[in-house]
Amino acid sequence: MNRKKTLMGAIAFVALLLISSISYTLLADRDAYKYYTGLGSGLAISKDDQLIAFSYFNNENSAIYTAGQDGRDVKRVSNPERVYHLNPQFSSDGSKILYLSQDRKHIQSLYIANVDGANPKKISEDTQHISGAIFSDDSETIFFASMPAEEFKKTEGETQEGFDLFSVKIDGSQMEQLTDRDFYTMDSLVFSAEKKEILFKDFDDINAFDLEDRRVYTADFSGEMPTDFFHLTLSPKLNALAYTTITDESKDTSLFEYDLFLKDLQDGDTKRLTDLNSSVVSPVFFNEKNEILFLEYINWPQEPEEYKLRAVDIETKKLKELRLEMPDLESSNFVMKAIAYSVNSWTVGLLYTVLLILITVYVKHEKVFLPSLISLAIGLLTLAASFVVAVTVDPWAGIGVGMLAASLLVCTIVLFIFAFAMKLSRKGAR
Repeated sequence: MNRKKTLMGAIAFVALLLISSISYTLLADRDAYKYYTGLGSGLAISKDDQLIAFSYFNNENSAIYTAGQDGRDVKRVSNPERVYHLNPQFSSDGSKILYLSQDRKHIQSLYIANVDGANPKKISEDTQHISGAIFSDDSETIFFASMPAEEFKKTEGETQEGFDLFSVKIDGSQMEQLTDRDFYTMDSLVFSAEKKEILFKDFDDINAFDLEDRRVYTADFSGEMPTDFFHLTLSPKLNALAYTTITDESKDTSLFEYDLFLKDLQDGDTKRLTDLNSSVVSPVFFNEKNEILFLEYINWPQEPEEYKLRAVDIETKKLKELRLEMPDLESSNFVMKAIAYSVNSWTVGLLYTVLLILITVYVKHEKVFLPSLISLAIGLLTLAASFVVAVTVDPWAGIGVGMLAASLLVCTIVLFIFAFAMKLSRKGAR
């Protein structure tokens, strides 16, 4: 009798943990960065190379910081409140800084401030979602990629409008839409002072917007670029491009690796600068020395993304790590952080398996396979539901339900093995 009560208590306790874990997984804010502390993506270097700008996550926020090129003298220059400040850009004269402010719905607004963070001002409209922005060469105009915020919130296939290029003065006046093409993506904005054009990436194409003719055309070197390249950046001084792309040796593996490459626009030569077996993001040229600053995504492709700040010499390919002397930061809520990191799909799967194992131990000898059969039925029904969801609702949602079905069937196999072992042990005991 005591054994039965103990088992019933254990079953009730595990069932409560399972229900709580499922509820937390479904209802809680699953933002991977909520309790994360570390570098965010996006870097900038001032024209005189004396300052670097970056974003840094801490305690449910991400602020913009500046530091000397040696990583010292770190200063916080933005003050977010439950939003993420990302992707800083210096003005050419070094007096201003741009950054994006991302809310909990992932809508990004555009802000400008003095380089020390003073006088921050929102210069985009509430109806806009901004994917990137750059200064003109005279620091008086800002060019940015935008789409309607309501369109951005829609799922893939439902959107009716895409990204277009806009300009606005640094005081927020004279906003003008420059294109009307509804690009699906508009990334890696680059201002070319020499050609008076804005370069941007749309999928695997590099487009240019001519500021004088007001037309969009395909950049001359677009056809020379590899497929699946990212993080395009330009050095007018070197007449060269830096970008990341999939390495040849990783194309036949399940996990692609992205290293840094340099393309000389004069002779067309391309050379590989890194071999890190991870993923390189946010490369940016120094202006006074032949180096590129970048972030190495050291836990690729996991979230939250963990970065190292590194630089590579363009000639020698020598790498170095820049260590930021960050000021003391407010610590995150330890209890909530522990819950957020410990409760996930693995936790739910483990509790589900343990619960049915306990029920298997509890039931009578002739019903030892009943919990496994119930689990098998649930798994098969979920698998069938995945096909229905994929056809009637959304293919990606169907894939998600299919992954859940696969997890249930794996748990079911474990249960059948345990039940079979129980059957043999009870038979042997008799």
